[in-house]
Amino acid sequence: MNDFKKYTDYKTVLSVNALIWCNGKVLMLKRTNNKKVDPGLYAGIGGKVEPHESFYDAIIREIEEETGLTEFESIRPYSVTQHPYPPTDSEWVNVYFIVNIAKQIDIKPTEDGTFHWIDPKEVDSLPTPTDIKDYLKILSENPGAFIFGFFDHDKKGKLIEKSIKIL
Repeated sequence: MNDFKKYTDYKTVLSVNALIWCNGKVLMLKRTNNKKVDPGLYAGIGGKVEPHESFYDAIIREIEEETGLTEFESIRPYSVTQHPYPPTDSEWVNVYFIVNIAKQIDIKPTEDGTFHWIDPKEVDSLPTPTDIKDYLKILSENPGAFIFGFFDHDKKGKLIEKSIKIL
């Protein structure tokens, strides 16, 4: 039974993230500098999964909370990614989704940051989390890809290992 304790005492944060697409552009949130996770970076839309909430319900809730969007042409998962992150003594497990909508809308800034429709070719010039930059490149070349990602960090939060498997 003691061997099982290492799993039950392990801290795991479940999160969801969406890349929302319309007319060849992706909606990205430029996070405010006061955010605890990825401050000042351009990222997808998402957040933590609440206790007893499904990944699907969480992404629908997060998109509506952050953008007001409630109508989608399609939603599909494109990645499951692990981020062991020693500074927080936890591991983040992220399920990423591609969401397509019919019409680009302007979204007013919120406490989370400002929203921008961006050509995916321009993402390399923006400050983003490492996985988003890698994933947009993969998806540009292979829109149907499913990605398993693993991004490990040292005690100071520096990336020390990256593994990406594409199906």
